[in-house]
Amino acid sequence: MGRGWHLTIDEWFYHWFDDEAKLPLVSALFDKIYQICDKITIQKGTRLARKFYELVDASSMYPPKSREEVKKITNLFIKNIEKVKWVDAVDDLQEELIPRLPRKDLYLVQICLQTHDKIIVTTDTTLYHNLLDTKPELGITVFMAEEFIHQYPEIPR
Repeated sequence: MGRGWHLTIDEWFYHWFDDEAKLPLVSALFDKIYQICDKITIQKGTRLARKFYELVDASSMYPPKSREEVKKITNLFIKNIEKVKWVDAVDDLQEELIPRLPRKDLYLVQICLQTHDKIIVTTDTTLYHNLLDTKPELGITVFMAEEFIHQYPEIPR
């Protein structure tokens, strides 16, 4: 049995599946998440959830290797209720924290706060620095995607 961390990722993964240079990295990450028994945290109806479904639609235009990886991710995660922590509802953020975070990413922070582990993986440097600044209040551990991929799963908690 794995450790069962609940990871919140932003939409970077969507773009990496269409990038030949990034495809091996994102594929390896999803494979490791699956093997270690960690989960991805998603809330239905959000931009993040839509990106997973858009990925499947867009993959018909991808090269064969990318299409196969998308199919694998869909089967391993989206169609597998054991690998996704679906968040039904989120709590409101404290009013004083809202201006300190990128407006477009507030929903990711709210999703992340519904998990015990409070881990966000991003490629957005603004979100990254804002979460570092608000760590005392929010308790979220943030990683840049490439750093996370290269250190995962040996990241201590």
